Amino acid sequence: MRPLRMIAVAGLVLAGLLVSPAGPAHAADSYTFTHQGNPILADGSYYSADPAPLVAGDQLYIYTGHDQAGPTTNDFQMNEWGTLRTGDVQSGQWTHFPSLARPETLFSWATAGRAYAGQVVQGPDGRYYWYLPVSERNSTAADKFAIGLAVSDSPTGPWTDHIGGPLISQRVPAANDIQNIDPTVLVENGHVYVYWGTFGQLRVLEYQPDMKTPVGTQKSVTGLTGFFEAPWLFARNGTYYLAYAGNNAGPTSSCTPANYHACIAYATSSSPTGPWTYRGTVLTPVSSTTSHPGIIQFNGQWYITYHTADAVGGGHFRRSVAIDKVEWDDTQSPPRMKMVVQTPVKQRDRTPRANVAQEAKVTVSNDPVPTQYWVKSLNDEIVRANPLPPDMWGTWTGNNPAQQWVQYTWDQPMRVSGSQIDFWNDQPQGSGVGVAAPAKWKIQYWNLGTGQWADVPNPSGYPTATAGFQNTTFDPVTTTQVRATFDASTNGSTYSAVAVEEWKVLAAQPASVTAPAITVEVGETDLPGTVPVTFGAETLQVPVYWDPVTAADVAEPHQFTVKGSVLGYAAGQVSAPVTVVSPGDTAGDVTAPTLTLTPSGSAGTGGWFRSTVKVRVAAVDDRGGRMTIESKVDGGAAASASPVRYTDVTVSGDGQHTVSATATDRAGNTSAAATLPVRIDATAPVSTGTVDAAARRVSVTASDATSGVARIEYAVDTGAWATYTGAIAAPDSNKHTVSFRALDNAGNLETARTATIAADLSGPMSGNVGPIATPTASYTASWNSVTALNDNADPANPAQAQIWGTWSGTRPATQWVQYDWARPIRLTGAELKFWKDSNRGTGDGVAEPDGWKLQYWDGAAWLDVAAAGPYGTSTTAFNTVSFTPVTTSRLRATVNANGNGTTYSAVAVTEWRVFADDPGTVPATVPVTVTVQPRCIAGKAYLAVQARNDHDSAVDIAVETAYGDRAFAAVAPGANAYQSFAVRAGSIPAGTVTVRATGTVGGKNVTTPITADYGTLTC
Repeated sequence: MRPLRMIAVAGLVLAGLLVSPAGPAHAADSYTFTHQGNPILADGSYYSADPAPLVAGDQLYIYTGHDQAGPTTNDFQMNEWGTLRTGDVQSGQWTHFPSLARPETLFSWATAGRAYAGQVVQGPDGRYYWYLPVSERNSTAADKFAIGLAVSDSPTGPWTDHIGGPLISQRVPAANDIQNIDPTVLVENGHVYVYWGTFGQLRVLEYQPDMKTPVGTQKSVTGLTGFFEAPWLFARNGTYYLAYAGNNAGPTSSCTPANYHACIAYATSSSPTGPWTYRGTVLTPVSSTTSHPGIIQFNGQWYITYHTADAVGGGHFRRSVAIDKVEWDDTQSPPRMKMVVQTPVKQRDRTPRANVAQEAKVTVSNDPVPTQYWVKSLNDEIVRANPLPPDMWGTWTGNNPAQQWVQYTWDQPMRVSGSQIDFWNDQPQGSGVGVAAPAKWKIQYWNLGTGQWADVPNPSGYPTATAGFQNTTFDPVTTTQVRATFDASTNGSTYSAVAVEEWKVLAAQPASVTAPAITVEVGETDLPGTVPVTFGAETLQVPVYWDPVTAADVAEPHQFTVKGSVLGYAAGQVSAPVTVVSPGDTAGDVTAPTLTLTPSGSAGTGGWFRSTVKVRVAAVDDRGGRMTIESKVDGGAAASASPVRYTDVTVSGDGQHTVSATATDRAGNTSAAATLPVRIDATAPVSTGTVDAAARRVSVTASDATSGVARIEYAVDTGAWATYTGAIAAPDSNKHTVSFRALDNAGNLETARTATIAADLSGPMSGNVGPIATPTASYTASWNSVTALNDNADPANPAQAQIWGTWSGTRPATQWVQYDWARPIRLTGAELKFWKDSNRGTGDGVAEPDGWKLQYWDGAAWLDVAAAGPYGTSTTAFNTVSFTPVTTSRLRATVNANGNGTTYSAVAVTEWRVFADDPGTVPATVPVTVTVQPRCIAGKAYLAVQARNDHDSAVDIAVETAYGDRAFAAVAPGANAYQSFAVRAGSIPAGTVTVRATGTVGGKNVTTPITADYGTLTC
């Protein structure tokens, strides 16, 4: 916890919460407490969430759900609703009603639990109406959430069911297919408007003054950029506002970088039913993954209520309600909400400790980081018992590379000697899928003397367990950068991802630290940002974080003492004497200040930086006063800062730059100009790989525009990286993946690229030939992988990346998977294993299919394999099918999905094996690539055919289509034969083009027929 919040909670506990009456609250019993600050209930005795404010008379009520999940439970355990009441927000005096209602006791048709976000409004009849999401006990709907309506004569109950059944569900008042939760209600001039929905689906419906009879039909709501859930509707001065939890995540998002978190965004309209215009963000992501707004005016001030994880023992499922002011910008039309300032304002933790990572800039190899992770989690000093993805940095994408790294950079050199790292996993090492602890890893530091990365000296070891911090000590090094490089765990074919919850870097401990005397001017509250720390013969300027200096402390010339925490110094705070001098004390000052220019950034090799560089221009005057500093970059305009002791200059853009500066003291003495050259290359080199199919080798070239290419590296399959010296040949006849990357002279390492060398199929083929095929499918879910079909893995409990699956919102009756080989192969049988997570007959999830069949391509059409054995549908064993041998280059499995009569389940396969008994007598072929594309020109259809000569000598090419033929003589190597055939109609049906290529192969004249399909086109 942060110090300021700890102080607030400690005070609350010491005050005994000012509770009356004494003893625990029972049922709807209330108690009163005083706590000024956020969260409102901060001691962890009761976790409240999903706030919904209501003003009734002179009181503000905040209705909440009750989070009751344990500290390691990642699920919403919510069994009841309560409310907080106050007559004066600023007083901090609240009355808590912890248990006003429970779903199963309020609604006879509801189940217990899932007491999600509701809202209370006052109806036209003066009574209070509570719109509440619950789970319907006897519903047959796919999603059983429904919205009930309770009524009471008092804001605190007792409450009764106003309808006797759901107000809104997937069945009433009209069918829908969304999750019906998160209602928000506006009552205005006898009209009642209800919005509700989640997961990006929002609905609106008007009701009559009885609060329960629909007017018209429900409509979908649009115009809300990034809408996810938690709508909140209100009006101000004739403008309607709709706030909501948004999570349009990404590295450049104005909302949130991580899709597990949410901001509070809002839109405006001149009507309570829209249309809506997005206006931006009003509340940045909070400490819990979810966010939920409630905005209201009370006693002349607008407030926003929301929840956080900031209470004692809090978490993503143990949230607590907070309240802050909303300020308006009425100069705009319509008026806008200003960004909310969350209170208490987060303060730096000045607790003395050895860790220095929290003050480092983080860079990672997988930038941009996948949006389920949050890179700032690496050094936020928070480790949760059961973390969610945004509580860690991770690399999972479904196509994970062999290596990843994390780097910390400090503005000043640090002396470090240890590391503590906390790995996370959901798969074991060696699985090659999911997230696993790395196979091995190491720590490197930036050697300031050589300008190179070097392994830390004498490491104690690099453990890879995933239970708690893994400790490594090493001989102390002085550096500005530390990097952890992880070799991903592999099964020999694919790699797992890596995830780290926290990485601490520990500073070497000096014998002692003595802060020097400090001189400041009257009114100067900023103190020097570093103090000298001595390690033997080496003295470093290390950051220090002083206790706040107030204006009263420096109001007049005198002396006082200040305490501060030195970054990485664990022994305790240091003290420094401070002398306050008059700024007019300049008599006899004839000495000019001295200047120091210090660059900081991600240091590269050979004096280059690999990032934007901050140059600190610091001046020292013999009288100890502040100065005017002028600085400029290259030939740009000079910038002036006054009165200051330093100024920071930002240098950006690849290339060579010069920073120059002067300083003038209070007496007018100006220093000589100081300059600093800065070289930046922040752009990785770019490499290109070219596959020579005939020779089965890969050639790589690379370029770098700024510092130049230092070398190219390559790896074959899962092998070690080696320096590229020439074309990379396949080591054997099997299929191989070649990874390659370039390193420039500044130290930028390119993200690895890959090229595939196809298997050599000229010899006999027998056994499973699935792994040498190219798999395709009718559809693949984004979290699954079509390459899982032939990865030669059959795990007992596959991860999603080890499955080909088709789950989506729209699931057709059939799906297919297909294998393509580089030449025809004699096939004799196949087997595949299905996967499921739902039972048959549900029409949802992934279920065992009704059946499937195999077909082969005969050059013109798909035909069923002959004499096929039974097609089993087991999800626990391989379903083996033998058939009359067939020679083909394509095989397809078409799967019939199971359904419930209305919708179909998805289908999934863990592995598909295809067996061959092929003598390997491959006829010589002329290599030609054919591309066919139907096109429209001026409303008429044309068929464009291109044949590229991939042979090493000239080839004769003949093109045969339904719309004419064309012959091309002696097409040169690498050249194209192209013809556009007029269809003479406004549409073209699907069809096939045949291209016959004639050339010399192996000393023989060979003609190779090639067929290419094209689809229907209407102009």
